[in-house]
Amino acid sequence: MRRLMVSIAGVGMLAMLSPATAGDIDVMTQNQYVGTDLIGLVTEPDFNTAVIDALRNRAASLPTERVHALAALIERRGPALVGLQEVYKFSCVDTNPLDLKGCENPTISGAFTDQLLDTLAALGGRYEEAATVVNLNLPDSLGLGLPGIPVAFDGTVIYVGVVDRDVILARTGVQYSVTNFAALSPLACVLPSEDGCNYQAAAEVVLVIAGMPVPIRFERGFVGVDAIVDGVPYRFVNTHLETRLESFGPSGRFFQAAQTAELLGTLQAYGDFVAPLEQVLLVGDFNSDPRDEAVPVPPPLPGYLGLPPYMQMSLSGFTDAWTLRPGSASGRGAPLVGFSCCQYEDLGNHKSELYERIDLIFSLQAPAKVKQARLLGESVSDKTPPAGQGLWPSDHASVAATLEFGR
Repeated sequence: MRRLMVSIAGVGMLAMLSPATAGDIDVMTQNQYVGTDLIGLVTEPDFNTAVIDALRNRAASLPTERVHALAALIERRGPALVGLQEVYKFSCVDTNPLDLKGCENPTISGAFTDQLLDTLAALGGRYEEAATVVNLNLPDSLGLGLPGIPVAFDGTVIYVGVVDRDVILARTGVQYSVTNFAALSPLACVLPSEDGCNYQAAAEVVLVIAGMPVPIRFERGFVGVDAIVDGVPYRFVNTHLETRLESFGPSGRFFQAAQTAELLGTLQAYGDFVAPLEQVLLVGDFNSDPRDEAVPVPPPLPGYLGLPPYMQMSLSGFTDAWTLRPGSASGRGAPLVGFSCCQYEDLGNHKSELYERIDLIFSLQAPAKVKQARLLGESVSDKTPPAGQGLWPSDHASVAATLEFGR
């Protein structure tokens, strides 16, 4: 892990650089869920079998049907901007496409979908892809010159490709431009990716492919747009931080902490990140709950690696919109406790099992009011058909909020 030199406390000064302007904006964050465990499968002793099991799990999670259910949540709410995470594309190439084996096997064929294209199609032109950061990209990032990861299955060999993206959607009619983080400063975006940036800190494993040990980085990233909503300028940033990685031992949490520090350092690296009269909103799956506590960091590693993402965000002056929702101070906001994760891995649990709040909407300038903050997709009625027997749209609930900024 590269050592990240950044002052966490200094980012809080950004909050003083921009005066608040009047305006309301409705935003949303939605984790679409890949439908299986990818990090876990690469550590399995029989990787080939683990890949097939993962493809079966994804196919059984009905990604196309779920994406339609997730798109319906967006359409009903109608937010100006949406941050999507885990927007996966799975592809498959057959060694011999004429024998209808391998990729066409019905136990896995449903895994090969593009969630972004399906989302846009389901929204019917009411939203557009505004900006994208590409994270995991196999096999392109391996440089093997293969059309995918070779896997033996169904009496043949198939090549499986996997692309993970975080995407910002803009409602049709919203004016925006991509935030060019790479142009801000040499330190602002060391690893550019598509419209956004990958983090320098990333979990890595070594996988044996075609007899060769190949390192695989599980990239995470962030991406932003500068948008005008009802005449008010906003900078809207979307990210997906690494999980707590308990399987990596005590140091597993250091990855998400380092990524948060890098993100905050990027915001700090260029003072004009907060343009005059511009509000800064940061949404995403932070994989960190407000209850997360600091963990010990052995020297000589920097101490901020022990600070969980939520704690870093709070110390840096960002306001968690959920904490300002109507009724939050008096307790009348219950049962809207905001737990957004996680349903069972197979999405088949009957009652909601959400137990932590990790899908978050932050504002650098404290809003004058949060008119409404809601979970979406946490009700049994939001499941895929048939009624009462379908799957949850994602293992996460979506989170939306309407923020009002004063004069």
